[in-house]
Amino acid sequence: MALTLWIFLALEVLGASSEVRQFFLQQASGQDCQTLQLGESWISHFLIDCHLECIRRYSENCQAVVYNSQTGNCRPGSVAFGPIEKVATSIPETGSSDKLYYVRQPIPPCNTSNSFALYDVCGTSACLYLSTSRAENYSDARTLCSQMDSRLFVGNTMAKFSLLWYTSKTYINDNLFTGLQDIAVEGNFVWENGEALSDEQNQYIWTPGNPDNSGGNQHCAIAFPEVSSKKTTLDDARCDLNRHYICERCSQC
Repeated sequence: MALTLWIFLALEVLGASSEVRQFFLQQASGQDCQTLQLGESWISHFLIDCHLECIRRYSENCQAVVYNSQTGNCRPGSVAFGPIEKVATSIPETGSSDKLYYVRQPIPPCNTSNSFALYDVCGTSACLYLSTSRAENYSDARTLCSQMDSRLFVGNTMAKFSLLWYTSKTYINDNLFTGLQDIAVEGNFVWENGEALSDEQNQYIWTPGNPDNSGGNQHCAIAFPEVSSKKTTLDDARCDLNRHYICERCSQC
């Protein structure tokens, strides 16, 4: 409790707003979480010094640090996210003795009616409904989410994509619709919030050779969490097949 207060007060002095995020560090276990390095590393005698210097240098862009208590080596990181194999520049590296410490992102309000619940990965939370049965098609999945004042899940950042993958693989473990499709314009994939798929994400979310629009009618991004060789990627597939789905409640929906 004293450490949390010290971090909070120190960050307030550095000008970071308490309304933007909650100021406490949590250690990731094993290789459960990663981050992207923001800049050059430096030596800090303590973890708190490492984090405060990261905030001083990078302000709100610093959401995590990778720290080695034996060497004092401190590496500044962006938001933490779950293991995504195609992101070759993530830290800490596999087998490293460095530890990742992340700052929990703001926890959204969650109306738990209709079996919604908060799910969290590496400090990023979302209010989700994980379907226990299959929707008839993509349009049906959209409608079912809308009827519960929600939308199909938008995994438009590394952090949210890892949350999508963790929940689908851990709790559903079956083929499911994501909130990503190119129904309007072939090759122009768009999330359910209207945001286009970024070039950055386009590099790591797909299985090799996808999206390929095989047969000329594959317009919905599908997760296949039960296939171990595709543990962190999506395929484009037909929208008219029965699939599970994940709904998201949020203030921007």
